[in-house]
Amino acid sequence: MKNAYYLFVLLFVFALAACNPEQPKPEPEPDPDPKPVNDGMRHDSLTVTYDLFCNPERGFHIFKEFHSPNPESMSAYAIKNIYETGYTLVLYNFYLENYRDTLIADSYLDVVRNNLQVLRTGGCKCVLRFAYTSSESQVPHDAPLDLVLQHIAQIKPILQEYSDVIFTMEAGFVGVWGEWYYTTNFKYQPNLDEDFVGRRQVLDALLEALPQDRMVCVRTPEFKMRCYGWGLADTLTRAEAYTGTPKARLASHDDAFMADASDMGTFHGNNQRAYWAAETRYTIYGGESCRATSYANCENTLAQMEDLHISYLNISYHKGVINGWQKGGCLDDFRRRIGYRLYATDVATTKDPKAGEDLKVVLTIENEGFSSPKNPREIHMLLINKSDAKDITSITPDSDPRFWDPENEHKVTVTFHPEKAGEYNLYLYLPDPQPTLHNDPRYSIRLANENCWDDKTGYNYLTTITVE
Repeated sequence: MKNAYYLFVLLFVFALAACNPEQPKPEPEPDPDPKPVNDGMRHDSLTVTYDLFCNPERGFHIFKEFHSPNPESMSAYAIKNIYETGYTLVLYNFYLENYRDTLIADSYLDVVRNNLQVLRTGGCKCVLRFAYTSSESQVPHDAPLDLVLQHIAQIKPILQEYSDVIFTMEAGFVGVWGEWYYTTNFKYQPNLDEDFVGRRQVLDALLEALPQDRMVCVRTPEFKMRCYGWGLADTLTRAEAYTGTPKARLASHDDAFMADASDMGTFHGNNQRAYWAAETRYTIYGGESCRATSYANCENTLAQMEDLHISYLNISYHKGVINGWQKGGCLDDFRRRIGYRLYATDVATTKDPKAGEDLKVVLTIENEGFSSPKNPREIHMLLINKSDAKDITSITPDSDPRFWDPENEHKVTVTFHPEKAGEYNLYLYLPDPQPTLHNDPRYSIRLANENCWDDKTGYNYLTTITVE
């Protein structure tokens, strides 16, 4: 995170960010000979849109840093502007320069608290990191282990209170920029098992400080494996995913994204890359680029984004890399696809449904993104009477959006039992499960379908059904 580039952040953000496509992709050609579905159901096809729009917990993010000598407090107005410019994520990097040999002052903790509070009002979430310096020449690069653990204990109440607006937390605390490399108090270039003990204690403390439904991102796959004694064969399985264990919660941030074939040592060989690709099916992968090279072309970048299921990336750095993607014509495609991009292809309903009888609904969902939603997400199918808006039936399907991966088609099945005849609108509703955000449509997931989104409610319209 080379700070000189961040002088250009705001201008660059507003120049690049928009929730409308510059040049929409052509719609896919319809099947010239569609095969009829003989399942006794009525089928409605939904049209995919290639528009750019906001969705929570995914995509490019912008960057803000807060240095302890003169920390800035963001306003809700500033966060709202970020959201309206087309971003739902902000990387918050809190620098604790003044606290390398003492506890964090209450005044600085208040700054942390305020900057998380305004996210709720402004409509965004954060990727969160703490570090002790942003300069290799400023030593010590970090605090002693015992003081780091005390600092984590100090911020724990804040993490618990504002976990709703924390998308993920990068491990931080160790080394310059919190990137676990240049370090004074932790083993530089660790090799032996005992060299990882201090880092393991930091991770244990962070996992304990955050609620179990939030992940902590580490800098390399080697750190995840060596801190906990796992090997290349110990990749996270579907059964282990999202279970709240350290293995399920340790994710990844790659701060040398596309710098070269190894991301400047992020991966020591293809086996570690394959390990990360397996892990990131169920854990968060994000980060930032750090230098512009010919390697970071559109083709290579697309392949890595797909293989490693990328969920977030810094739009502010490296400027040369971002400009290269823009010139190469792939930046808008990355905007659409980083994280999840869900759309409905078909909604099947009971033919000629009758009042007082079962009304079956089967919704088919696909994911054009690089990843699935990674934090808990509520899912509701809503049937609303068009002539009586208070007549709402909500059913929670047996489906978890965190498993809606890009590789497969996903079916959501429910059965309603309408008691009255009339016309009903059918909706998919994917709100944030946290009470503080649940009723805010900015934190609900929007489908990439035409004429489906209601920005007042956060509902996705699917079809209208006549009950006789």
